[in-house]
Amino acid sequence: MDSSKDDVSCGLCEQPPGCAPEHHGNGMVVGAGNRVRYVIVELRGATACYQAVDDPSRTGKTSAAWLAHELGTDLPDLLGRHYTCRETPAEYGVIQSGFELA
Repeated sequence: MDSSKDDVSCGLCEQPPGCAPEHHGNGMVVGAGNRVRYVIVELRGATACYQAVDDPSRTGKTSAAWLAHELGTDLPDLLGRHYTCRETPAEYGVIQSGFELA
C-alpha cells in the first residue's frame, strides 16, 4: 500500500494539513455555494415539489408548510411560485438556506 505524503489532505475540507479552522463549518468550505432559482411545480398533501428553473431534471421535495413559512407566503399561494435559495455543498449533499421569493 502506498502511503505517499502527497495525497494527505484534511478530511473535512480537503485542504492541505494545517488548513484554517474557518474551513470546518459542518464539513463544508465556508463561502462555497451559489444561489439557485426554483419553481414549485406541485403540492402533494403536506409536500411541496420543486424543480430548478435552469435544469428541470434537478427536482426535490420538502414540507409545504415549512417552505411557505421560510418564504413568508401563505400555503395556498405556493404553487407556481419562483424562489431562490443558497446551496452550499456538504459531506452528504447540499445545505439550502436563505430562501427568498423571486
